[in-house]
Amino acid sequence: MNEETVKLNGASKGKPSLIKSAIIEERSELAQEIISSKPDFWEKWSLYIFLFFLLCIIAFTWIIKYPEVIEVKAILTAKNAPKEIISRQEGRLVKLFVRNNQIVSKNQIIGWIESTADHAEVIELSREIDSCIDLMNKNQTDEAARIFSVNFTDLGELQTYYQQFIAAWQEFNDYKPDGFYSTKKRKLLGDVNSLERMKSTIQNQKKLTEKDVELAEESYKMNKTLLDRNVLTKEEFRTQTSKFVNKQLAIPQLDNTLLENETQKRSKLSEINQLDHDFAQQKIIFRQILQSLKSHVDEWLKNYVIKSPVDGKAYFIIPLQENQYIQTNRLLGYINPKEDGFYAETNLSQFNFGKITTGLSVQLRFDAYPYEEVGYVPGKLFYISNVPSDSGFRAMIRLSKGLKTSNNNEIPYKSGLKAQALIVTRDMTLFNRVYYNLVKSISIGKK
Repeated sequence: MNEETVKLNGASKGKPSLIKSAIIEERSELAQEIISSKPDFWEKWSLYIFLFFLLCIIAFTWIIKYPEVIEVKAILTAKNAPKEIISRQEGRLVKLFVRNNQIVSKNQIIGWIESTADHAEVIELSREIDSCIDLMNKNQTDEAARIFSVNFTDLGELQTYYQQFIAAWQEFNDYKPDGFYSTKKRKLLGDVNSLERMKSTIQNQKKLTEKDVELAEESYKMNKTLLDRNVLTKEEFRTQTSKFVNKQLAIPQLDNTLLENETQKRSKLSEINQLDHDFAQQKIIFRQILQSLKSHVDEWLKNYVIKSPVDGKAYFIIPLQENQYIQTNRLLGYINPKEDGFYAETNLSQFNFGKITTGLSVQLRFDAYPYEEVGYVPGKLFYISNVPSDSGFRAMIRLSKGLKTSNNNEIPYKSGLKAQALIVTRDMTLFNRVYYNLVKSISIGKK
């Protein structure tokens, strides 16, 4: 019993050492296996590859740059905006004189809309009216009256107004130098000149008569002295006295003749003044009827003759050809002035305002034309106001290439078109951008 107990105690005492030996032996085998096994490629180089890619990514963040963009709202405007070509009257386009993209001058005829009147006659009548008005303003009435020598017979709805004008023109012609009233005035002026000469003759006659009366008076006094001295008989004295009285009577008769002469002269001058007044009135009436005819002709030309409003290049937004039916108030195209000067106006807020300076590139993306399809319009920021308003700092963007987009599309001008303006401030590396955003996020809430 004791021996068994001793054996058991000895066995229990030796068991931990056996376990430790087994564990050490197992670990040695595992270590030996690890040491003896050869690692594959990924186990050997994966860490280096990861570090290499990490360094490449960091390097690319320094290399890759893209511009920083500030978005603002802008509105399209122009210094000399394109002018619309609009048909004021519906009908067939009987004549087309201008091609697309052709250079035109102001008031150049683009086309004729169908009318009952002959376009050429109305245009010629309009030229004569303008020439007549110019001469009337220069007070060259004789030359003005000679203009309308051609009779127009194919004026359509203008024919009635033209006939009324011709009636006034014919009456006005009577006041020309070879007209009825001018001839009458020349005769009256001749009569006045004759009366002036007659007056001068009578006045000379009166002077001579007055001198003769003075001599007769001296003779009368001498005869009276002779009568008092009984040298001359009473009968002879009466005869001499009668001669003296007769000579005195001649002066009142001459005065009466002068008075009649003056009365006739005033009557002639009154007739001349009346003719001048009638001529002035007729001139006013003629000018009024002329202006009335001009207004009707101008209205007709506005409706049936399409003209260029300014100098520039014509471009049509629809294909045009002769005998094509045109509707009223149809927009046919535009006249693009030689100096169009397209601009975009915007207001810059104080957010990121310090990054914006003149000369920066701008991309205009119009709301009405998706930039993905049409493209954007490039521009330059050339003006920034120094004084802010309630909306911010006013800025102007010059569109040096006009309204031609990056996709080579032409956007038709419409005043007030809204756009998204992307102001390109500067190129920034990806590393700096991440760093600034990190600093910004860390700095939030700090004072």
